[in-house]
Amino acid sequence: MEKTTSSYPSHHQMLKNLLSEAYKTAKQGLGGDKILAEKSTVEKRLECCANCDKFNASEKRCIICGCLMTVKANLEASSCPDEKW
Repeated sequence: MEKTTSSYPSHHQMLKNLLSEAYKTAKQGLGGDKILAEKSTVEKRLECCANCDKFNASEKRCIICGCLMTVKANLEASSCPDEKW
């Protein structure tokens, strides 16, 4: 079943999700830790997404958080909203 944009959270919730991810990433970067995930980690994360029924493959977005997963998977501090990675 192809997911549509109406399947995503509200714009308000997606903005909150984005700000939360930005905060976690900035906080990690300020601590001297790396901001970007290793290539192998990104590949594993995206594989999980590709096999998830909550992933809109045509838009490369998660229908739970609304995030563009090709970006989110690259951020070390990010996590799956469905706790798959």
